[in-house]
Amino acid sequence: MSFSLASKRLCSSLTSMKMVSLAAWAPFTLFENCKSMDQLKQMHAQIIETGFASDPAALSLSRIIVFCCAHEFGDMKYARQVFDRIPEPSVFIWNTMIKGYSRTQCAHYGISMYASMQRVGVNPDCYTFPFLLRGFTCDVAFEWGRGFHAHVLKYDFESNVSVHNALVHMYSVCGQVDMARGVFDTVSEKDVATWNAMISGYNKIKKFDESWKLFCEMEKKGVLPTSVTLVSVLSACSKLKDLDAGKQVQNYLKACVVKPNLVLENALIDMFAACGEMDVALEIFEDMKRRDVISWTTTVKGFCGSGQVDLARNYFDQMPDKRLLPCLFSLLGCFAL
Repeated sequence: MSFSLASKRLCSSLTSMKMVSLAAWAPFTLFENCKSMDQLKQMHAQIIETGFASDPAALSLSRIIVFCCAHEFGDMKYARQVFDRIPEPSVFIWNTMIKGYSRTQCAHYGISMYASMQRVGVNPDCYTFPFLLRGFTCDVAFEWGRGFHAHVLKYDFESNVSVHNALVHMYSVCGQVDMARGVFDTVSEKDVATWNAMISGYNKIKKFDESWKLFCEMEKKGVLPTSVTLVSVLSACSKLKDLDAGKQVQNYLKACVVKPNLVLENALIDMFAACGEMDVALEIFEDMKRRDVISWTTTVKGFCGSGQVDLARNYFDQMPDKRLLPCLFSLLGCFAL
């Protein structure tokens, strides 16, 4: 065979291989633009027709499961149907299912998935427990929490920060803050999420002074807060009616360490209103680029609490869609005081 003929055959073969490769990956790239379950099901049907659903790596099926579990329009029932067709799911797919159940507040299904994972001999990785534990409600955490803590130790994840953060969150959710603090104190390298989880835990059981102390300790360690941190601490300052502490938190916004957002601005209004500084609270309210129901109700209640009933009524009358407010009657009751 001549060199030129061999060269042509090689080029032809490479071109065919390239076409097959591109055709094989085409369905997977479509998932990136998928916007609904109807679109997903249509793609799934096309994949089955072209035979890609039977590929050894189960790439197409895993993409379907990821969409169903992570997307706001996902469907966990459909995810489970697809999952059950995979002969040997990887730990990634198991984790994705667990995360999906947590996201949809179906903690018991997540626990069941973890139990099935154990039965077939698939060991958890460093993502399994955070995905699982963050979906626990108070009752579920109280019933199952310590057992899963034991599994964390069994699989040697006690030094993993993400797992530690999930444990702190789990114990805080069910009010076992002493257990949460015990876990917190064992973390040698805490990140801001660790501090946030513990501060939030103290807020949940109304130990607001402990929340503030922990925030001060966090500052001494040089850990920069996030908006989540500041919202929790401002809530504590509001309950403590500690204006100086609240202003100290506000300095992070003035120094542009943390970018203001709607939730944070609402927390500031609540703190200043609780401390009797309605002029400052109103200034923040008026400067807001966007307001929600909480912005309005916090301001109106602040005026009521400070005895400025006329201003409270004035801002109440300006509220959009006030008839839909769940706290409408309590607000109206303020005006009768």
